[in-house]
Amino acid sequence: MENKQQNIISKLFALLLLVSSCNNSSDNKNDSLNLNAMLQPVPEYSVLEHDDFWVWGASMIRTKDGTCHLFYSRWSKEFEFKDWITQSEIAYATAEQPGGPYAFKRTILKGDSFGFRNRDVGHNPHIKKFGDKYYLYFISLNVKDLGLGERKNHLAGQRIGVAVADSPEGPWKALDTPIIDLQEGKPAHGYVTNPSVCERPDGTWLMLFKSRTENWTEEIKFKSIHCLATAPTPTGPFTISNEPILTESTAEDPFLWYQNGRYYAIVDDEYGNYIGERGLTLFESVDGFEWGPSENALVSKVQINWENDSVTPLRHLERAQLWFDKDGNPAMLFCAAQVKNKNGKLHSFNVHIPLEKK
Repeated sequence: MENKQQNIISKLFALLLLVSSCNNSSDNKNDSLNLNAMLQPVPEYSVLEHDDFWVWGASMIRTKDGTCHLFYSRWSKEFEFKDWITQSEIAYATAEQPGGPYAFKRTILKGDSFGFRNRDVGHNPHIKKFGDKYYLYFISLNVKDLGLGERKNHLAGQRIGVAVADSPEGPWKALDTPIIDLQEGKPAHGYVTNPSVCERPDGTWLMLFKSRTENWTEEIKFKSIHCLATAPTPTGPFTISNEPILTESTAEDPFLWYQNGRYYAIVDDEYGNYIGERGLTLFESVDGFEWGPSENALVSKVQINWENDSVTPLRHLERAQLWFDKDGNPAMLFCAAQVKNKNGKLHSFNVHIPLEKK
């Protein structure tokens, strides 16, 4: 009789644990991450732009002394916006607060400082700290003549590199070769670009990046996909996973992170084909390899909501990069923005959107 009662009590206890686990699950609707609800109006000073340079894409990290270190792409307006492919450099700025205002300090990486063969460019920085080192991921070029013409050869030559430093102020040491390249039998073709890297719970690293379904030919076919790669260290070697993701439509500029037992990624859904609305879109995964839109998938429409209650519609809102506060909560969303002025000319800048935990 006593054993029977103990069995009943044990089963009831196990049932209570199961119910508690379900109530605390990250799948619980009340716990679903909702970045859109966290967006706050943008102060006027939370913009980074230059009169003489195109500005694009910023990634920030804050050190213990409170300094905010920002890395971003820029290239001279002597060239067209599309000339980022040959002219972009990675610049460095600092501020006392995450939203800015940021003051330009210097160019961090440019042209020959990267170490790639036939290198010309540094673009789309992504700053991370792992252990006691800082890692600045970026794209540069490893150009070969594929008989496609100069611009297409450059686009096809996009590869991912990394620079390492003991401090965000540098000095930075860039590896001499790309940390990931096209790999035989893997789904990435055409180029390897736009990296985002996070540490996995098992102490290895996961990279999410953009690629193509096929190699370049005379006809440019924008068949973009995203791929995943794993590595034992932040600098590689990265092995590309066998299955691509985000294959249904064009997406851009992933930002990957791990939070509360789940992987998340913000991407630019360029045509609104994933959730029916164009803008920054949140995807999630339990294991890092099988992905789908989050319950609260829309992160931001293609616009800026200012503190003065005005709204600026944009041509593009891309390069989403999150900064997390000391408690690990998303606290600032850095984005690249592009508008067309009244005179019809393009203008690009970075905007820093505050987030408030809900």
